Amino acid sequence: MTSRPPRPQHASIRHPVVEHLRLLAGRSEPGTRLPTVRRLIAEFGVSQHIVQGAFETLRREGLISTHVGKGTFVTRAEGARPKTRSVLTLLYQHPYQRGDVIARLVHQKLSIDGHQSLTLSYSNATHVMGLLESNARYDAAILQPRSSTISVSLLALLKQRADFVLLESHAAEHLDVDAVSNDPAKTTDLIVSHLFAKGHRRIAWIKEDCGNYFFERTAAFFRAYCAGAGLSADEAPVIDAEPDRDRLGIRDLPSVIARLKGGRRRMPCTAIVVASFVEGRAVIDALRASGLETPRDVAVVRLGTPDLDSDHLGLITIAGRPSTRAADTVLARLAWRWNNPAAPFRTYFDTPDLVVFASTSGTTG
Repeated sequence: MTSRPPRPQHASIRHPVVEHLRLLAGRSEPGTRLPTVRRLIAEFGVSQHIVQGAFETLRREGLISTHVGKGTFVTRAEGARPKTRSVLTLLYQHPYQRGDVIARLVHQKLSIDGHQSLTLSYSNATHVMGLLESNARYDAAILQPRSSTISVSLLALLKQRADFVLLESHAAEHLDVDAVSNDPAKTTDLIVSHLFAKGHRRIAWIKEDCGNYFFERTAAFFRAYCAGAGLSADEAPVIDAEPDRDRLGIRDLPSVIARLKGGRRRMPCTAIVVASFVEGRAVIDALRASGLETPRDVAVVRLGTPDLDSDHLGLITIAGRPSTRAADTVLARLAWRWNNPAAPFRTYFDTPDLVVFASTSGTTG
């Protein structure tokens, strides 16, 4: 049965739960413990997501702090207005709807919260470094490299111009910055567990070979997962597909599918996983170019963004994190870093979702 991604619900800055918590924070001394999520759900008759969103709004405002296992506490009085922050967001030029949506949401929420937000798109690291040579300083810089290699020089300059730097959709080992990424291990586990449950034991993993951190990590986890399940490299191959140098995506996905089919009447695998920036329509068209339909001839799963229809078309089973969650995590990590400036840098991994559509609705023996 096909399930569609739920419509996002958010606690706006005027939501009754937010106003209630803000009033409590204003009346209470620092250190006062606030009501639990469960109590607020019962009191207002709203979902857990709404209550957690309300807490997150106040955390971004600097009014409260949460301590795991202890609760949520007032940090200061309402009368002290939160500091206005300046945030620079740099996006690599390649058009990518998911990245654009995340950047727009971050910009909008920062502006709503009274902060100054500047978003720039760049195609050449040297050029954007020239633009940053002014004496302007930022409280934070967000770098979204997309498919590009991270420029060490650009990163070094951002560290000089901003109090701290956050990488979006990338890990940050040994870079002395914070990062937010989808969890590659959990994403792979969701996909392979789902396909195994459907009876698939011949699975091809098609990876856009652009050097993207997430594609490389998920492919490595796929190899390890399948090897642990006793599948050979022939039964569970990883296929490197040449990237399109002019835009994000695989240069010739129909040819990749045709080579995999190899002139046979049927595919040698019962399922394929597409790890690429290509849109869902390109996947369906590539299959049809080889006379294939999903799920009739082959099951299909892709890595992508569940709340973007262009990624799945309401047909392709998809694993990833919604863009709204990614934006919320970026904002949460910004607020956390401002409140914890001396804490060690780390990569924060978001938990992905698996949204099942018709492309994996069948089972195989």
